[in-house]
Amino acid sequence: MGSTKRYIAIDLAADGGKVVLASVTGGSLATETVHSFSLPSVRMAGRDYWDIYAAWSGVLKGLSLIGKRKLDIESIGIDAWGPGIVCVAGDGKLMGLPRLCDDVLSDAVQAKFFKRMERRELYETTGVNILDSHAALQLFGLRREKSVALENAKRLLFIPDTVVYLLTDKRFTDLASLSAAGLLDRRTRKLSRDVLSACKARPQRFASAIQSGAKLGKLTEAVAEATGLGRIPVIAVAGSRIASVAAAVPYEVPAAFLMPGAVSVLGVETPSPVVNDQTFEMSFSNELGAGGVNLLLKRIAGTDLLGRCLEAWRAAGRAYGPEDVARMAREGAPTNAQLDPEDPALRSIPDAPAAITRYCSLRSMAAPADDAAIVRLIYESYAEKIGDAFVKLQSVTPFRVKTLHVVGESSQDAILCQMVADECGVPVIAGPSDVAVLGNVLVQAGLTRQALSSTFTPETFTPGLGKETE
Repeated sequence: MGSTKRYIAIDLAADGGKVVLASVTGGSLATETVHSFSLPSVRMAGRDYWDIYAAWSGVLKGLSLIGKRKLDIESIGIDAWGPGIVCVAGDGKLMGLPRLCDDVLSDAVQAKFFKRMERRELYETTGVNILDSHAALQLFGLRREKSVALENAKRLLFIPDTVVYLLTDKRFTDLASLSAAGLLDRRTRKLSRDVLSACKARPQRFASAIQSGAKLGKLTEAVAEATGLGRIPVIAVAGSRIASVAAAVPYEVPAAFLMPGAVSVLGVETPSPVVNDQTFEMSFSNELGAGGVNLLLKRIAGTDLLGRCLEAWRAAGRAYGPEDVARMAREGAPTNAQLDPEDPALRSIPDAPAAITRYCSLRSMAAPADDAAIVRLIYESYAEKIGDAFVKLQSVTPFRVKTLHVVGESSQDAILCQMVADECGVPVIAGPSDVAVLGNVLVQAGLTRQALSSTFTPETFTPGLGKETE
């Protein structure tokens, strides 16, 4: 069997985080979520923020729970959601909360920015769709607002970098995070001075960039004592959460992956960035993954509409659990209606079920008759959207994609997986579920994807046939 080595993975999504203890024995990997916590956005003076302080509190609690076990820990790795920007003062203190993107990315900000650097020029430089990785627009928008925090910042960090900094007092950023922020020149793999000039940001404000797998430093004495962990090292993983996800997809090229979520991500590894007229018009992004691989990604509408419906029904006294939703998706009465989950009209009314009814009425479509029919319609529309995106992915990849891996929590949703298989016309392999954590640990431990074979049993969904357990 061999000795057991233990690692800690810190995984921060936009709405919550977790601290996970991973054990590696003889090349096999097992995980235990020690602490999970929610991170609702903070709204102040009409603006939305991500609570970095609440995230730090949750991280410390999780680390302390592990510290009480008196285990030997090899290292810690941190992955986190998109390019939130944290301002650090000259004395090393954080200057407030990072803004969420929606209220920074106004049409006015975009129009002004694209006068300084055209959208196509930006794409040619970074390979990234600006609305996917919008750190440049955030920086430009904050500059136009005369943000006091930005104007007085000595350093600018992204979310994973900030947690590393709080743990180690060291300022680094990994290349995957910098690429996901859309500030990296895809050819030189260095900060693009042209992009920074367009968003009025100085390159010396950003931390030194390093490759995934590098040792960043050890826990500070204060953190080591507070958590009981001792001065264990912190390792640079693929700090961008989607890059950590991609690192744990158990595939061989040619295969693609789908990470469903509030915003879903469809992607594939390619030998080099794919930057041309097609990928630009279809809004594909090229971002660095673990080990410097290129990830060709398309972000599409996700599960947000269903989540908003469930919230509305819960408020009305009709609470549905995962099993109820699966039954409703399977048994709900089909309609001739068709939704575009990305249509702003579906957000124009806070009550999502009412928004769907109005959407259908305005388009002379029969609205779903009940909650179950609404769920089925959302599932079918979402699967069709994925199918459309998959066809586009097929058209721009340098090889034929023959399999699609659905990963994350939605990989446990058999109805969705089967619908996606039917729409895409290729086998869907479901799992693993806790995929960002697994990618985080694989990089820390220097393991390949083969180590995941003992962590889950994949299920294959064949177009038109149903699932098969491998």
